[in-house]
Amino acid sequence: MPKPFDATVKDLAAQGPSDFISIFDRPPVQPVRVLNVDLSTVTTAADVVFGLGDPLMEIVHLDAQSRASASKHLDTLAYNCLLYRTYQVPVHSIVLLLRPEARHPNLSGSVQYAARPKRGKMDFGYEVVRLWEIPAQKILTGGWATLPLAVLGQLPAALKLEDSLAAVVHQMVGRLEREAPSGQADRLLTAAFVLTGLRLPRTIASQLFQGVRRMRDSDTYQAILDEGREEGRGEGREEGREEGREEGRVEELHRMLLRQGRKRFGEPDEETRRAIYDILDWERLEEKERRG
Repeated sequence: MPKPFDATVKDLAAQGPSDFISIFDRPPVQPVRVLNVDLSTVTTAADVVFGLGDPLMEIVHLDAQSRASASKHLDTLAYNCLLYRTYQVPVHSIVLLLRPEARHPNLSGSVQYAARPKRGKMDFGYEVVRLWEIPAQKILTGGWATLPLAVLGQLPAALKLEDSLAAVVHQMVGRLEREAPSGQADRLLTAAFVLTGLRLPRTIASQLFQGVRRMRDSDTYQAILDEGREEGRGEGREEGREEGREEGRVEELHRMLLRQGRKRFGEPDEETRRAIYDILDWERLEEKERRG
């Protein structure tokens, strides 16, 4: 099932393909369009596929991630190969990490292996973009479709998170009200609100947007608020408990691995500790714990 944050990025890309290519690749010199790719019988890995040129000369495949995945690098490889097989033009794959929690050690930017030495090999490279490392101010100077991503960009370290995001929202609203058509502005502001939920609880995020007249008039925004209230009374509580249990399981496995290491090798150094704490996939941790 598509996550709401990933789906929001996909919707933004469909509204402004050239904006996305400009900010995550380079300003395009050819026409850009979103390709209607259906390879779902093989993989569901791809979020957005851009076609550059008419006739098609190049493809940029963008996959947005809001949570860590131990197999995302393999999904990226599979989709890149399938796109090349289908269109037979160069394919550049980008994994867009929306927040630090989406990091995974397997997302190194490459997939390499060889079944037989010197008898063929796989050597695939892709790009990993960490959205929180791109200054929000830079995103705010880009195209309309990428403006909502500014709420996930790099913010001034000296300010409180809520204050920094309030300033970003204020600048974004001002620009959209001056430049964007009414219907498009409403949709982009709603997307920004959804993405803000990756950084702040929904109740606090709604406070940042509640003074925006367009948001008050947006049926989609009001529907999201109503859904959030309903989740808070029912399913939201269970989801929160499940996420809490998963986080607790990961923390306990971290402790168990460190205890095992102390018994066999002595006190771990800082590099070893970081390597263990960087593993967020509890299934992978359990496998390491079973092997001792």
